[in-house]
Amino acid sequence: MKIEPGGPIPVYLPYLGAEVHAAVDDALDEGWLGLGPLTARFEQEISSYLELSGRYTVSTNSCTGALHLASLVAGVGPGDEVICPSFTYVAGHQAVSATGADIVFCDIEQETLGVDPASVRSLVTDRTKAVMAVHYAGIACRIDEINELAAEHGLRVIEDAAHAFGTRHRGRPIGSFGDLTCFSFGPVKVITSLEGGAVITPHETDVQRLHELRLIGVTDDTDARYKRGRTWDYDVVRQGYRYHLGSVPAAIGLSQLAMIDTFISNRQRYCRIYDESFQDLRDVTTFDTDFTDVSPYIYVIRVPDGDARTKLMEHMRGLGVASGIHFEGAHNYTFYRDCRRSDLSVTERISEQVVTLPLHPFMDESTTDRVVASVRSFFE
Repeated sequence: MKIEPGGPIPVYLPYLGAEVHAAVDDALDEGWLGLGPLTARFEQEISSYLELSGRYTVSTNSCTGALHLASLVAGVGPGDEVICPSFTYVAGHQAVSATGADIVFCDIEQETLGVDPASVRSLVTDRTKAVMAVHYAGIACRIDEINELAAEHGLRVIEDAAHAFGTRHRGRPIGSFGDLTCFSFGPVKVITSLEGGAVITPHETDVQRLHELRLIGVTDDTDARYKRGRTWDYDVVRQGYRYHLGSVPAAIGLSQLAMIDTFISNRQRYCRIYDESFQDLRDVTTFDTDFTDVSPYIYVIRVPDGDARTKLMEHMRGLGVASGIHFEGAHNYTFYRDCRRSDLSVTERISEQVVTLPLHPFMDESTTDRVVASVRSFFE
């Protein structure tokens, strides 16, 4: 799909060019469609790209699956609490809920829209098992402080880096340090495998357990499948799930990973164009970053509270430019409204202000000009 002159501009538009089609054709010609050598290669290439040393990559069929498995290997279960930001996609909350643990909602900070360490600290109890830290829009949260807080209280840290594959923090790729990190390769992420995710763990002892958990509890089969084989004499050693990544998605992921530097640099450029174009608009707030170390998944502006956002989005829609909302506070959802929480005043305010603008791997000047004009014409 491409944007026709004057045609609708979607919020997302994944790159599915000739390289992707060729990768799919080659994988289909191989005839091995399930967990296999391409899956193993994708994990190896992820590890290489993230500059991992003494850390291990286990792919999954989604980031939700990755977050669920990370929660399990962190020892999260019934009776435990996991501190999570309310301001994130509900997939992370559902992943924790699936363990039987209770969600506790913390607030975010205005600068990065990532978890506020002070809010996290105020919520720690004897039941707290882990903290889920989200890197919103590809911008790293204050992860060093979260890791220090967790070490102080003997907690695990699960990084939801669904937005941040390729982001660097203090010169190091997200995922190359810390505790458990989870990535998404979903349909509209910076790179896609159509559906997919990964868990990065610093513990070699976690790898076998993750392999068993993602493959319905079966032991001694992953290595054989990585070599185009099957083990018929196996055991089932734990409750498991069907979370493994097949060969065709892995092939697509490999084709996209080969282009990630181009994807990121293009997206950074478009974000800078947006920032420069909106800097004189009093009612538009942007992030305080030049995007140098950011792998931007989405580009988000903030507008005044009240009905300004609804009117802006309607105005943009009338000009053929789509927009989105990332995110509403999950503490307002029926399933989670009784969860324990800190003060969520920043979450409440930000949830009414954020507007997501179109951001794609390849955008021509006419597309960015139309997006800019759709915003400026509303405020001018």
